[in-house]
Amino acid sequence: MEQDKDETIDTTNENQDISTAANSPEADTTDSGNAGNESSSNSSRSRFHINLHFVLIAAILIIASVSVYRLVRWNQGTRLSDDTEEIDTSQFDIEVLDMILPMDASKLEGHEDDGVTTILCLGNNPFSDDRDSTGLAAQIASKTGAVVYDCAFPDSSAACKYPVYNPEYTRDHFNFFYVMECFRNNEFTAINSIANDEPDPRFAETVEVMKTVDMDKVDVLIIMYDSTDYNMGTPSDNPENPHDVTAFTGGLKTTIENIKNTWPYIRIFIMSPTYAQAIDEEGNYLNGTITDMGNGTLNHYMIKEADVAMDCSVSFIDNYYGTINEDNYSEYMTDYMRYNEKGREKLAERIADIINNQMITVVPAAN
Repeated sequence: MEQDKDETIDTTNENQDISTAANSPEADTTDSGNAGNESSSNSSRSRFHINLHFVLIAAILIIASVSVYRLVRWNQGTRLSDDTEEIDTSQFDIEVLDMILPMDASKLEGHEDDGVTTILCLGNNPFSDDRDSTGLAAQIASKTGAVVYDCAFPDSSAACKYPVYNPEYTRDHFNFFYVMECFRNNEFTAINSIANDEPDPRFAETVEVMKTVDMDKVDVLIIMYDSTDYNMGTPSDNPENPHDVTAFTGGLKTTIENIKNTWPYIRIFIMSPTYAQAIDEEGNYLNGTITDMGNGTLNHYMIKEADVAMDCSVSFIDNYYGTINEDNYSEYMTDYMRYNEKGREKLAERIADIINNQMITVVPAAN
């Protein structure tokens, strides 16, 4: 019994010790401290997760902003400089795009050669600006010994304004397609009447020359239009309709094919425009090589013209790089697109050399 009593007392003391320890201030402090530390740790981890999200979002926004800026900047491109004062162009190699084709002898069958070289010139201002002895046609005549007819109309174009003749716009009669239709039909009544209504006497003078041309005697046709189509914003081509006469290439292609079908014995030379400038709405001169007036730069038109010559199997003379170019134009031009006497002489020398030395006739090999 005593032993049992002692054990009971010891147990009671242990319980009291435990109870005392649980109720002591030190225990409270320790537990509170642990709880505080745990709460503080949780709070830090929460703030860390929130801050990381902000960092990721900010990084994404920065990357997106940089990408958008670069895309917009790239789309704007970089304007090519036309300041060549500090550039030495003497070492540049320029490939002239001449394509001189021989005449197929079979095309001459049935055609009587009168022994005189007769040249018909068609186009616009390179011919029509000067019809005197210093004019382009007259200089071609003097340098080749040929009979030359100047049937070019001032300010006319290779393309027509309307796909079908519009009586309200009679000036289409002076454009390439309708001029050749007059020759093909040997009918000059309408164009004569319209030309006489023009205040510029050169229109009527040209029609009078047209009436004297005997197409059976014409050996060579020279076609030269300056940068008029480019400056007017005429479409350079119509990919869906290569014979669209309201496009620069369509007007050329359709008319040249008509000429070849009607007079297969005539040699045809297309002389490209030379380098020229454009003028903006404020009257500022712009470099034609880098200025798009709505349908391409001027040399784009020249290349399209070369494509027409190739498609139609006629000769092409590159004046843009081979005659009057960006390096020498100031010596040969009176303004942004017209030629002075020296310029016309240089053009005449170019075509005369080809007529005098490169007009070859070939006989196709027998099958």
